[in-house]
Amino acid sequence: MTIYGTKNRSEILVGILNSLEKNAGISAVYPGSIARAFAEAFSSELSDIYESLRFTMSQSNLTTASGRNLDLVGALYGIGRKSVTTSTSNERQSFNIQFFIDKVHSMDIYIPKGTLVYNDVSNYIMKQYSFKLSADVIIAKGSTRVYGRVEPNFNDNAYVAPRNSLTRHNFISPATVILFCTNPKEVYSDISAESDDNYRRRILASMKTKSPGTAESVRFAALSVKGVRDVKIREASYGIGSCDVIVVPEVSSLLKSLPESILMAISSVKPVGVRFNVRIAEKVNINISATITIPAGNSEAVVNAVKNQASLFVKRYLNSLSIGDAVSLNQVEQQIKLASDLIRNVTFNAFNADGKELPLKDFQPIKVTEYVAAGTVTLNSVIISGSSY
Repeated sequence: MTIYGTKNRSEILVGILNSLEKNAGISAVYPGSIARAFAEAFSSELSDIYESLRFTMSQSNLTTASGRNLDLVGALYGIGRKSVTTSTSNERQSFNIQFFIDKVHSMDIYIPKGTLVYNDVSNYIMKQYSFKLSADVIIAKGSTRVYGRVEPNFNDNAYVAPRNSLTRHNFISPATVILFCTNPKEVYSDISAESDDNYRRRILASMKTKSPGTAESVRFAALSVKGVRDVKIREASYGIGSCDVIVVPEVSSLLKSLPESILMAISSVKPVGVRFNVRIAEKVNINISATITIPAGNSEAVVNAVKNQASLFVKRYLNSLSIGDAVSLNQVEQQIKLASDLIRNVTFNAFNADGKELPLKDFQPIKVTEYVAAGTVTLNSVIISGSSY
């Protein structure tokens, strides 16, 4: 919903000063003058009122509401937020905060467990939420960034921190060092709850699902089942009157129970005379071996931490792909380099799918029922001196 006629603080201030000069003949409106002081005080309060209106309207709108407010909007459509599996909950907590500096420091920077990070609060209507660092992290000498994990420092589900919104912290930096932070992915207050984006998509599709028998109604009925990550509908798979419901599960442990649960979920929307065949998508494990180059002077612990972090980033990327998605080696390389700025170069040694060797180029599954997932990611390190690089 677009809100028209809003003004920011600067626009309000200029309007007040122009009005004072035009209607009251007050021309002494320079900084420090009495008229300017009164105008700034009024403009500050009025801008907060405008911002309060904007925030209230945005949280009542389906496309912009978040957290508990989105739950209330969903209730109007009769759509509840579903829970996710334990493995998905655990993945959400891994490396959800990044600390970084502008230039390398001559010593390691230790950021202790319990350090608080906050969302930026620029006006009074925004409540500040804090998140707590769960373990010590270190920006190694010669590096400019490190990843860690933060947990909510509050108990309700009123706030989901959007990407790049946690930009404040209470860590006291060493002299001459300015430490920044941001969250590269959403940070959930309730890690077991469905994400806002996915929940919003289901609400938006709810009107289509009200019409039984459509592909959308079947797909979103299947998506409402716990443990389902994605669903593809393949119509007339065995001729007219048949339909494949191809399911990408969140975890392998639910494979036996998912088909029956999905059939029950779609029974109320399936058209008469159509036979549904629920199929679990075939997982293709992608195994990657690569060598990364790291400059000399870093301890074995730092090198191992970099390799583990890069491996996790690659697995996260592979596990985000669904049916029809291709594996991009460029993306894999970017994820490895994103893990640490200590990584100078990446060389791929091996690339295979379920043990079958593949050429070193993008890979697209052949079957329409296949999706890729992370298999074994092996990263070896080569230490190079600054003079040889």
